[in-house]
Amino acid sequence: MERLRKPLRVRPGDVVAVVSPSFGAVGRWPHRVERATAYLESLDLRVRLMPNAARSDGWASAPPEARAADLHVAFADDEVAVVLASIGGNHSNQLLPLLDFELIAAHPKIFQGYSDLTVLHWALAKHCGLATFHGPALVPELGEFPRPLELTDRSLRAAWFGDEPLVYEPAAEWTDEFLDWDNQADSVRTRELRPGDGWVALHGGSARGPVLGGCLETICWHLKGSSSWVDSAGAILLLETSEEAPPPTHVDAYLTDLEQLGVFDAAAALIFARPHGYAAEDVKLLWDVVARRTEDAGIPVLANVDVGHTDPMLTVPFGVEAELDADEPALRLLEPPTAARNGEGRT
Repeated sequence: MERLRKPLRVRPGDVVAVVSPSFGAVGRWPHRVERATAYLESLDLRVRLMPNAARSDGWASAPPEARAADLHVAFADDEVAVVLASIGGNHSNQLLPLLDFELIAAHPKIFQGYSDLTVLHWALAKHCGLATFHGPALVPELGEFPRPLELTDRSLRAAWFGDEPLVYEPAAEWTDEFLDWDNQADSVRTRELRPGDGWVALHGGSARGPVLGGCLETICWHLKGSSSWVDSAGAILLLETSEEAPPPTHVDAYLTDLEQLGVFDAAAALIFARPHGYAAEDVKLLWDVVARRTEDAGIPVLANVDVGHTDPMLTVPFGVEAELDADEPALRLLEPPTAARNGEGRT
């Protein structure tokens, strides 16, 4: 994996531009947008909804041309420091032939999201050479009641504003409980948290390399065989499963694809996220599947990490050098996640 250009560090007063590259969540759940906006404003940031971000035209927010236009406007605006996805979906791939990669590359800034946004993470890495952030989106995580969970908040602030390499930690408590957003059950009480059970070493060892990855289904459905495929050579691969909770049998098939493509043989290590919507017995089966599919590659594998559809969620830069120790277990960056602006601290 080639070294990527880091986005510039966020400063108080900067603008967060909200885009909806796939599903239209902003107009559908404005109460969560209101909470997320209040949270971002509490960080002394200004929130700007792009013109098409609140649309909901069927199963996508807007026509692909409108969604691409929002991304172009957001990246070209020098006041904008973060281009933040409102939510995921399943149709970011429609934007790939429409994006002006030269324009985006000329204005490096944080692009953040997860799930289906994996398509854009890989496209910006491949065609722009830009490091992007796998992390909380506006509506699901930052719209949490009454505010984002503590570890989600702390990790995001360290990634956006910090000038030190990040050191990650397991969540002491976590949840995948869903309270209906349509009837605003999510505004009545906080979600139930259960005790964290730590990270799980499926194969021991340590490794260094830039982080790359995203949603497993998205990688296998939309990126495999595309012009936005990124070579995993030397990378610490991060994989997470969606809120649809694909059963271990499906995960086994997806991982077999990657195994046969030589992805695990090329990678330095694997991080696998805590799964959403799994019963305890299915989690055990999932870890068995992941361990078997990566055994021949001989790489360290650290599972149950808080980088997926459960909450809290860590903010992890793709393309930034990291170190993973599955035995300790530990995960840390070896450099700051962002580049310093003129006159500021470390890069």
